[in-house]
Amino acid sequence: METLKIALTANNAEDLILRITAELHKRGFEIKSFMYEAKSEDTAQIGITAIGEIAKKDQIIRQLSRLYDIKKADLAVC
Repeated sequence: METLKIALTANNAEDLILRITAELHKRGFEIKSFMYEAKSEDTAQIGITAIGEIAKKDQIIRQLSRLYDIKKADLAVC
């Protein structure tokens, strides 16, 4: 198990956090920290620290990128 830091830029939607956390849960990631900062009325920056299998890191980034409101998803391995 590795610690992953995920950075997301997204549209500011009311159910966005629920969809992101559900996607992480489905892939077996444990969320250690979740930071949500509204940059404007329409855009939000999200930082997630999660623990999970390093082999699934590319898969989770692809899955998060496919969510409707996600504009950009990046990953940094700690």
